[in-house]
Amino acid sequence: MARINYPSPYIITKDRVGSDLVYEDLSSQIDGSRTTFTLDAEADSNRIFVYYNGLLVNADVDSFSDQSFTLSFTPESPDNIQVIYSVKGDPVNES
Repeated sequence: MARINYPSPYIITKDRVGSDLVYEDLSSQIDGSRTTFTLDAEADSNRIFVYYNGLLVNADVDSFSDQSFTLSFTPESPDNIQVIYSVKGDPVNES
């Protein structure tokens, strides 16, 4: 069966996509066996959104830690993983 790539309708071109949201493309970490992915900064676990080939897959995330998350499946190349999250301790999030 051939793989079909569906482009995401949301094209993000900046590192910061909102007042306190950060965008990262983690596709370079995909190696066909890895299920744990590392972020550049500590994320607020209540405000992290993981996209796999353009689809939100938070339900398929087994666990979040401050700077990484583990998927319940193994992505393979040429798949892509993109993440939008709030940086932990970001003054915009603090009340």
